[in-house]
Amino acid sequence: MPRLPNLTLLFLAVLLALPARADWFGPDEPLVVTVNSAYIDVYSGPGRGYPIFHALEHGETITLLKSRTSWIKIATDKGVEGWIKREAMASTLDPSGQVPDFTDEYRSDAVVGRFELGAGFGDFGGADSVTATLGYRFTRNLTLEARYAQQAGSFSDSEIIAAGLLHQPFPEWRVSPFLSVGAGIIKIQPSATLVDTEDREDSVLQASLGTYVYLSRRFFMRLEYTNHYLLTTRENNDEVNEWRVGFNVFF
Repeated sequence: MPRLPNLTLLFLAVLLALPARADWFGPDEPLVVTVNSAYIDVYSGPGRGYPIFHALEHGETITLLKSRTSWIKIATDKGVEGWIKREAMASTLDPSGQVPDFTDEYRSDAVVGRFELGAGFGDFGGADSVTATLGYRFTRNLTLEARYAQQAGSFSDSEIIAAGLLHQPFPEWRVSPFLSVGAGIIKIQPSATLVDTEDREDSVLQASLGTYVYLSRRFFMRLEYTNHYLLTTRENNDEVNEWRVGFNVFF
């Protein structure tokens, strides 16, 4: 019975251990803003189906407690807590007198239905690797991704064509972890100096752990560790570990 790739087991363990969601603002990021419009409606819950029970007045100070998709929970100085629409933040000012820039909106809801193009460089089991990716984010947390990679080593060169599904549990975080699984084909061309110079083509399974580091609303750095499990025609299958860093952009 073939042995499961080590990273696949780690992928499953981490996925089971993760909480269902994380929508709190970080403990070091309690943002206090001032209402800059005539009023802002406050809802009893994060949705249009909840009733409006309060109105914030011009000049009133509020503290942002947590975010949930297009809603933000707030608290007033008088102890009133409720939810306001995210777009209402355009009618507030931060302590510097500027409208708050909520980049997490662009890292979650606003990128649904968009493509993601990236390039990365890394180490593929001792060989230099270059990877290009094209993804389509069809939900807030899931991206379907096509991957093409080339590896250049001392004993062989190779290329991988694969597709995968990427799960980003917390897209609103500035440093946002992700998990990915995929499958494809690897073509290996041994060096002409080796005795066995026959080209090979094998199936490959991929499991990855990584993180997005958002540098702007649509541009981010991507750090990734991938386990490649090669299903060969030989007696034993092969495993290759890869470390990669790259940059991606939404468009």
